[in-house]
Amino acid sequence: MADSRPATEESRLIVGLRWLTAHSLWYRDRHDVLARVYTVVELARGLLGIHIVLVNLFIVLPRASNPAVVWGATAALSAWHVYISLRFRRPNRRTCAAHITDLAVTLLIVFSSVWAVPAGAAPLTLAGYWAGGAAAYAVLFHSIRCGVLFSLATAASLLAIPSHFTMERVSTSFVMILFTVCLGVLIAQFRATIIEQEQERVRSAALAERERLSRLVHDGALQVLALVEREGPSLGPRGIRLAALARESEAQLRSHLQDRDVLDVEHRTSVDLAAVLDKYESAKVTVSTMASLVQVPRFLADEVEGALAEILKNVDEHAGPDAEVWILLDQEMSDEVILWVRDNGVGMSAEQVEAAARKGRMGIRDSIVGRMAGLGGTAILKSSPGAGAEWELRFPIDVEGLEG
Repeated sequence: MADSRPATEESRLIVGLRWLTAHSLWYRDRHDVLARVYTVVELARGLLGIHIVLVNLFIVLPRASNPAVVWGATAALSAWHVYISLRFRRPNRRTCAAHITDLAVTLLIVFSSVWAVPAGAAPLTLAGYWAGGAAAYAVLFHSIRCGVLFSLATAASLLAIPSHFTMERVSTSFVMILFTVCLGVLIAQFRATIIEQEQERVRSAALAERERLSRLVHDGALQVLALVEREGPSLGPRGIRLAALARESEAQLRSHLQDRDVLDVEHRTSVDLAAVLDKYESAKVTVSTMASLVQVPRFLADEVEGALAEILKNVDEHAGPDAEVWILLDQEMSDEVILWVRDNGVGMSAEQVEAAARKGRMGIRDSIVGRMAGLGGTAILKSSPGAGAEWELRFPIDVEGLEG
């Protein structure tokens, strides 16, 4: 009969390791992307804390001129490390005040070496390499600049007392500053990678959903619209009208499902304005854009699209049922874009525009002219009865600082 005890002990070991792994992953907030990195930094600082505690008790203490200060600094270091490490596990408790206090406690322990031991008895101070942890926490949760400032302050404290100056402290200061800068660069790259991966995930999900909707629309709505367009003229004038509407709706649906739809998720991301305008192509709307890309910030494209949507709505409501629209995008200068929107509808007079404004219809003033003015551009309407209407929208591409 085989001995099952080794297998049982192995199973217990596996269960124990799984329990330890599960309970070591204390971070539960999936939005706290730096928690996993903090686990490594916290562990490293904890090991450095254990190292300096052992050094203080077994090497520095026998040489100390004031043993009480060594005991007090070592106890304070241990207690503070436990407190600050547990505090920083919660994202809402990683405050600027907590980081500054962490640095202040570190500097106090460093300076306490002067009162505890004679010159040369503690080459690395009572804080040892643990002193670099405050800068590491700062660069992890704030910025490279903040972390470097913390490391410079710590290095200055190591070298501030001439009587305790040693080459070991110079080397420690250099390594601490270098480590802080390298950690900051790695964290910046880590953040950028996380953002890129999230954007790619959202983009892939949007593409998959669009493909699914494309199949549904093709198998359903587009087939029905094609049937109405094909059979409508045989029903007389009303059928011809239905066929024209079906053709227009079919063109709009196909345009919305094209690959040039804008899928960027960041408000400040640059997008191709030509791709934004292409989706307005239909049986009644002709869009002509430049062959090259017209890269603009996403919020600017949203504002231009809002103004264009208001113009097209006015054409549908007031230009007549047979009115057609031509949209032309051009760029005469590198920092300015021009959008012309012309229709062949019934047109309007200046008096009609003023009368509409007095009646509270603010579409022209607010949704078109106001939007362009907010972008630092202009909107000019040229129209007369029976001659259609033409909008000339001019707006700058260099719009830094316009977004509130």
